[in-house]
Amino acid sequence: MKRWVALGLSFAIGLAQAPQVELVGFAVLPADTFAEGPASGAYRQNPGFRNAPAPFSSQPVQGFSAVQFGPQPGSYWVLSDNGFGSKANSPDYLLRLYLVTPRPRTAQGGAGTVEVNRFIQLRDPNRLVPFPILNENTPDRLLTGYDFDPESFVIAADGTLWVGDEFGPYLLHFDANGVLLDPPFATPDYGAGKDPSKDQVRAPQNPALLLNPVGPGQPSAANLPTTRGYEGMTTNPSRNRIYAMLEGTVSGDPAGTVRLMEFDPVSKRWVGLVGRYQFDDPAHAIGEMAVINDNEYLVIERDARQGAEARFKRIYKIDLNRRDANGIFAKELVVDLLNIADPRGLAPSTQGGVFRFPYFTIEAVLVLDASTLLVANDNNYPATGGRGAEVKDANEFIWLRLPAPLRPAPGVGQPRG
Repeated sequence: MKRWVALGLSFAIGLAQAPQVELVGFAVLPADTFAEGPASGAYRQNPGFRNAPAPFSSQPVQGFSAVQFGPQPGSYWVLSDNGFGSKANSPDYLLRLYLVTPRPRTAQGGAGTVEVNRFIQLRDPNRLVPFPILNENTPDRLLTGYDFDPESFVIAADGTLWVGDEFGPYLLHFDANGVLLDPPFATPDYGAGKDPSKDQVRAPQNPALLLNPVGPGQPSAANLPTTRGYEGMTTNPSRNRIYAMLEGTVSGDPAGTVRLMEFDPVSKRWVGLVGRYQFDDPAHAIGEMAVINDNEYLVIERDARQGAEARFKRIYKIDLNRRDANGIFAKELVVDLLNIADPRGLAPSTQGGVFRFPYFTIEAVLVLDASTLLVANDNNYPATGGRGAEVKDANEFIWLRLPAPLRPAPGVGQPRG
C-alpha cells in the first residue's frame, strides 16, 4: 500500500478497495442510436481518406464525455466527443450536446431506457475561430470532430456553455443555443520557468503547430501528449469559477501528475494553477470532475483496460485546500467502479450480486444528492470490449448509493421539480 502525506496527515491512495457502494438505478442507451444529420463515419477506417459510402446514414448519438443537469428534473445534457477518435477520422461528425431523459430500472421498477429528446449543435457563424475549420466557407459553420475534440463542459451562472477541448487545448464559450461567443481561450503554461502571459500548453493537434510545422528531424513544439487536454471540468457551487483539469502530464511536470487550473467565466480570464492531481499509476488517465462543495471535488481515475481485463476504475475525492509542499492534492477513495453491490440484479451484467463498470473510458459523473452519484461511460462508438469482445459498447447510466454521505453545498445536486 502506497502512503501519501499532506498537511501532516496520512492518506492511503492505493487502497485495495473502497467501501462498497450499491447500484440503485440502471439505464442503457443502445450503441446503435442515431440522430438527424448528414451521413458519417466515411473516414473512420482510413483517416484522412474518404470511404464511399459512409457506413452511417446519419449522426451516432455516442461518446458521452460529460454530463450536466437538464432543464427538467430527471433530464441531463450530455456532451459527445469529437466522434470516432481523432482529428483525421471525424470530419463528418458534428459536435453536439444531447438532452436525454433516462428512465432507470430501480427497486420500484422502471424501464431501464434512455430517451434522446433533442440536441444543441455547436457552431461558429460569427467567424470567431481564428484558424480554418472544416466548414470554413459555409453560412452556419457547423463545428465538427476535425475542428475540436470536446471532452468536458459546464453551464455557467449566466446559462452559457463552456466546453473543454483537447486539440488546443482550449476553453470554448457558447451561448445556450450553441453559437460560439468568443475566440477559443488558449491554455497558459504555469510550469516552472514559464511566463503564463506568453507561454502556452499545446497538444500536437494545436492549430498553431499544424500551421507552422517544425523541420525534418526537429522535435515537436508540443508539450502535452495527444488527446490529453481538458478531460475534466466543473464549476464551484456558485458557478462563477471553472476548474479545468488536463488529462495528461505537461512536459517538465512530475511524472503521473496533471494540472488543475482555475478560470473566471465572468471576466473571461485564467486565474492560475490550483494544484496537481497525482495518479496511482503514471499510465492512468482521468475521466471527469464533479463539484461537491467549494473545497471538495470528485475525480474519475481509470486504467486503459476494459472488460475482464479492467483493473482500475475509481472515483476519488480531492480537497483543494489539502495539498502537499509540491501542490499535490490529497485524495480519498469514494467508489471502486469494479466492485459495486447489486443485490436486486438491476443490471443484466451483474454476477453473484456484484456489478462491474469495466469500460475503457468512463467520463461522466454528477453528484445528485449527499448519498447518490450518477455515472456514465463514453462508448467510443462503434467500439467493442466493455461487455464482450463482439458486443458493441452501449451508453450505460448508473445510479450509485454511497455508504458514507458527501457534504454537498447548497445548490449542488439534482434540481427538484
